[in-house]
Amino acid sequence: MKAAAAIAGLMLAPLLGGCGFDVMYADWKVDRLCKVDGGVRVETTDVLPAELKQADGSLDLLKLIRADDGQPYSLRTASRRIQAGSPEIMRMEYQLIRRADSKVLGTAVRYVRPTENQGVPFLHSNAHACPPHDVLRTLVEAIFTK
Repeated sequence: MKAAAAIAGLMLAPLLGGCGFDVMYADWKVDRLCKVDGGVRVETTDVLPAELKQADGSLDLLKLIRADDGQPYSLRTASRRIQAGSPEIMRMEYQLIRRADSKVLGTAVRYVRPTENQGVPFLHSNAHACPPHDVLRTLVEAIFTK
């Protein structure tokens, strides 16, 4: 009986190997990096311009993301691979810039470990991000007062 369990364990080990400590360690690294500089930092607030308002008065985030040269505000985005391979860790940074004076109004940083697919449909690990919420929307809503 013990031999059968040992053989079954050896056969399942390659399938379960990617779901273990390497992913847990990567999640720990994401959380540690996030404590250092993750989240939203607002330098200054501004009034929400009419160009970025929807019909109901709320912020049109898509218009800000797709801002052309004529818009008074723009987003600068940068992503960097912190850890390559499997599992991968990415750092994403967003800066909201007022074009009139090129002032950075705020910065949002998020760390992500994407979903890991192990090749078997039901064996995958969910993505892990810190902060877990939408930092871009949080940044823009914190900067623009209504």
